[in-house]
Amino acid sequence: MSTVPPTAGAVAPGGLPGQAPADGRLVSSRGPLVSASMALVAAISYAGALVLAHLLAAPAYSEYAAAATLLGTVGVFAAALVPMPLTHVIRTHPRRSEERCRGMAFAWSVSAAGGLLAALVTGLVTATFARTAVVGTVAVSALVLFLASPLWGWLHGELLFVRNAVLLEVEVITRISVTVGVVLAGWGAGGALTGFVAGSLVVLLGAPRALWRDLQWRPEVLRERARWAETGDMALTQLIVYALIGADVVLVAALATHDAESAGYQALSTLAKAPVYVAAGSVAVAFPLLRSRQARTDHILTTTMRSFTVLALSAAAVVATVPRDLVLLVFPERYADSLRLLPVLAAAGVGYAALTLFTSVLLGLRAYRRCQVGLLAAVVLMPVGLLLGWRVGDVPGLAVGVALAALLAAGALWAAAAPLLPARTPARALRALVLTGVLVALLELARFVPPLWVAAILLLGAAVLRLLRRTDDVPTDEQETR
Repeated sequence: MSTVPPTAGAVAPGGLPGQAPADGRLVSSRGPLVSASMALVAAISYAGALVLAHLLAAPAYSEYAAAATLLGTVGVFAAALVPMPLTHVIRTHPRRSEERCRGMAFAWSVSAAGGLLAALVTGLVTATFARTAVVGTVAVSALVLFLASPLWGWLHGELLFVRNAVLLEVEVITRISVTVGVVLAGWGAGGALTGFVAGSLVVLLGAPRALWRDLQWRPEVLRERARWAETGDMALTQLIVYALIGADVVLVAALATHDAESAGYQALSTLAKAPVYVAAGSVAVAFPLLRSRQARTDHILTTTMRSFTVLALSAAAVVATVPRDLVLLVFPERYADSLRLLPVLAAAGVGYAALTLFTSVLLGLRAYRRCQVGLLAAVVLMPVGLLLGWRVGDVPGLAVGVALAALLAAGALWAAAAPLLPARTPARALRALVLTGVLVALLELARFVPPLWVAAILLLGAAVLRLLRRTDDVPTDEQETR
């Protein structure tokens, strides 16, 4: 078992000594901000996807959705291969120090090499279901996504979550604007994917000057085995998680006929993964805090788990009960038959979100082997669920198989993480699940009167904000047993 060794001293953002011990309060204050930013990014992205669903024919949209999912997986892989290890370096060494410069040099070198490899792999995968123009655009997009990835690690290491949120919004607005513009110009699915290139270039142009001052040429760092070992552990873990999360959309593109049923599933699958996006804030803030030199691990984990539970389960309840008439205000009518799958896909979204939470926590605690053992079960369960579901019931069967497999895989990760989590985590989780069941029942009744459902969602939003604000006062297990 790998755990966090006790360390003395602390480093403030930017490497200044004298920082107070890191605890869960930043999860409370910045986690909702990052979650709101991620939710807004997801909403803008989904709005763009809906626009494309209207503008593109079903075969072209299916190509775009599958290629965009591949690029999303590339972005997450880049975020694991470069930013997460770089965040640790930034959190523990001051600006312009030799160790920070070496960490930055390693990050940029690996991002360039990883980008070239990602361009090759994604191009080959895309060639199985798309035309040459789409293949070329996906390859270039994968390369640029990797080149921009060190910026996110530097911002997280400096705890500059507001700057991070602003850049995220700028990136997605640029991407969607370019995407819709080129489709309107008649470029089709291949042209739509150029938005990924434009968004990444804007991110690079928005990098703070202090980041470039930390960048030095240190080619010898590529021979340091310790860096490669940690980077490999993180990258492998995150790649597996997000490959599993996006596998259903790619599988539909590869196996199904490109008709309204498959395209509708792909569009709804993205919406149903809302719990992953809205709960990302607490996870994103927790990782650099857990990697601080002096971290109150129990308090950070308690606050993170509470924030995650409130956000993820609330988002799933909303997705599962949204009235059909409200969805059809923006969702193409030709995909309306797929709306019956939303409750099942919302359950899958909870499983995916839990996978993200537990893997990020275990990586933050350096429990690499525990994380990989838990993921081994997920790697077995997810393909079995996907393929059995597809064989039994085509697209609807796939939805059920995905949900069951995602929830079981999340359970396996929870079992692996359990010895490192606060002692009262199971009791809190059970209480949250019971309350979520009551919430879903109430929203299910309200959905027959859409204005009433909207009013209930507004009340739910106010309650969620109140609960998140209370996370500053979450006691540790030690305090609770006194």
